[in-house]
Order: sequence, then C-alpha cells, then structure tokens
Amino acid sequence: MFKKLLKNLSGNLEDMAKEMMESKTNATTAQEQMKAYSQGDMQKIFDQGAASAGVVTPNTAKEDPNDPTMQPVHGVTLFDYAAGASKIGEGCTEGQVCEALGIERPIWDEAQTTWNNRMRDDNTYNVVNVYSTYFGKVKEHPKLGALRPQNAPVSEVPQGEAAGHLKKLESDKYYFFEIQAAIEAAYANGMDGAQWLIDNLGLTVSQVNGAGVKYMNDFSIMAEMMDYQEGKKKEYSERFAKQNGTSGAAEDIEF
Repeated sequence: MFKKLLKNLSGNLEDMAKEMMESKTNATTAQEQMKAYSQGDMQKIFDQGAASAGVVTPNTAKEDPNDPTMQPVHGVTLFDYAAGASKIGEGCTEGQVCEALGIERPIWDEAQTTWNNRMRDDNTYNVVNVYSTYFGKVKEHPKLGALRPQNAPVSEVPQGEAAGHLKKLESDKYYFFEIQAAIEAAYANGMDGAQWLIDNLGLTVSQVNGAGVKYMNDFSIMAEMMDYQEGKKKEYSERFAKQNGTSGAAEDIEF
C-alpha cells in the first residue's frame, strides 16, 4: 500500500508543491509542507500527505492503550502476535510459540483471527503499521526473542555464514534492497524466491523482512532506494534467465 503511495507521491512532488502554494484552506499545514519540501524532508512530506488522506504511516502509528483495536486478545498483545508470527515464519511451530507465551493453542488461534481482522478492518492502517514495527523487533520480545525453530528450513549454508548475511541485512540498506530485488526477480522468473533465499543465504523470508522493517518504515530510504532496487531486479532477472537456460550460458551469483 505505502509503496504505491510512495511512487505516486514521488512522481508528483512538484505539482503538490504548487498546489500547496496556491491553497488557502490550511495555511499552517501548507507552510509546514512547503518547508519540508524545500528541505528535502521526504518522510515529513509523506507523513503529512498520508494524514491528509486519513491514514497513518509507520512513522506516525501509535499504540494507544485506550484504543479498543489495540487491546490484548485473551492476554495476547500485538507485540506477542507480531513476534510469534515472525518466529513461525522462521520455522517455529505454533506449539512452540504458545508454550513460550504460556497459552493454549485455541487462545493463539483466536488471537490470530482477531488481530488479522483488526488489521483488515482498520482503514487508518494504524494497527498494521504498529504490527509491522513489532515484527521487526522480534529479538526484543522477552519470551520469544531467543526462541529457536524446531522446523528450521534445511540449508547447506553454514549457520555462521547465514548469521553474517542477516547482520549485513540489518546494517546495510543496499544489501537489503538488493536481496529484495533478487526475491522479486526469482518469482518473476518462475522460481521459488523463498527457497532461493534458503539455498543462497540460509535465511527465511520472515528473517529478511524482519531485518529490513526499519528501512521499509522510512519513506526517505524507500524513495532513495526505489531506482536502485529496480536496477538490481533487472540485473538478477537477467542472471536467473541465464541460469534457467533461457538466455545464454549459466552464470553464478556471488555475494
């Protein structure tokens, strides 16, 4: 959703600036937006544009304890659910997550249904943005952060090497967006992108996405990296096409 908004906003910043200059309906907001535009503060522009549309961004989402959509479900908080979902994506079982949280499986199932419904029905996108932030903070969860998966995907990539890839994804935005591009290119070429990750990095999609939440939640970084990701996607698409025998000789992908 926000990637689409980002593209639309990036392509029309000059028009928006002109409209804000001409608008007399909200002088304070217009001045703030023009100041942000002149300073190149893409995140602020995006936040204000989203607010004018009645939605929040990852940067403005809040977990208000008085908000009924943020209330725990039978004790399962949104942080619990997001961290649990992340761990299941890594290969943990629902049973493992329930045991760590100290709940029975039916409680988890009901919490899952309720939280998913809240995210689906929230037209402001506040719940899903808070969820996204928590998804990227799974390591900080007091009960689930250190949980090791029983059903971790089998990979020939050594654990130490996989850990190195994960650390690089967390610290190097260029590497993160390159891997995102590779996943997209893999699927575009009829490959299983998730399996490609496991085979080449020893990581799951959940681990990669969790590592990059801080990038995906920052509009300025998203705007900066869009063209880079598209270029890498084209590069990987060409490599995968050669690998699959549809265009020339095979070519190894180095990391």
